[in-house]
Amino acid sequence: MAMIRRPVNFPETVKEVRRHLALSQEELAHALGVSFATVNRWENGKTTPSNLAKKQFEQFCKHKKIDPSSGESC
Repeated sequence: MAMIRRPVNFPETVKEVRRHLALSQEELAHALGVSFATVNRWENGKTTPSNLAKKQFEQFCKHKKIDPSSGESC
């Protein structure tokens, strides 16, 4: 059984959600309506999402039945 890591910040949460859904950065970006570079910068902690982008990410997670604060299944 794989151990589930608890994300400690937004970049870790984005990575955990992607890993959980087996999506590439490109695929997640397309699903959220943002660029690949945006997702890459979020994961590397170079930028933080706007309030609108964060809301889109949360809605995407809820639609996929994932807790947007942890990246784990609900």
